[in-house]
Amino acid sequence: MFPQGFQGKKYTGQERDYKIKAHQMAQELISETELKRLLAEGKYEEICRRALRVANATNLIFPNEKMALKDGLEDPPARTEFSSALHELLYSPGSFKDRFEKFARMLESIRANKWTTATYFPFIVHPDQYMFVKPTITQKAAELSAFEINYRPELNWLTYESVLKFSNYLRAELVELKPRDMIDVQSFMWCIAPEI
Repeated sequence: MFPQGFQGKKYTGQERDYKIKAHQMAQELISETELKRLLAEGKYEEICRRALRVANATNLIFPNEKMALKDGLEDPPARTEFSSALHELLYSPGSFKDRFEKFARMLESIRANKWTTATYFPFIVHPDQYMFVKPTITQKAAELSAFEINYRPELNWLTYESVLKFSNYLRAELVELKPRDMIDVQSFMWCIAPEI
């Protein structure tokens, strides 16, 4: 699909540029400084508006799942909880396991608990560390690589931790192709399972 690899113009234009633009938007709209400021001012609706803008910047989250998140954030108490959980997920110094599980519980409470929604924000904000999970593609890529990701459809830490290990394994195996971050690794997963 991309004979020049991760550095080629075709790959960059089709797979990378729009994700980098979303990353840059996230750096501007939901940076640690901005989220802290907005939380301190009690501007939960604005945080949610910005988060939805970042979610809409790519086609990674399915439209119906974006709608579920938007609908879940109509309720003011849900906005408050989401705003706090998003800030904690992305920027708190505590264990990522605890932060992920708290965010997953919050998404469940607003009926937006999908893998794409739960993993999108860490992936877009910190593409050097975290992976985006699109269940079918991630499972297929893991199967093709003979890597156990302990997949379960409900949000859980074991699956996500396994996906992170798988992503780091792929990144190491692809070292000759010079993947820059998890954006490149996620694109590789999609490329080896394109029929899905």
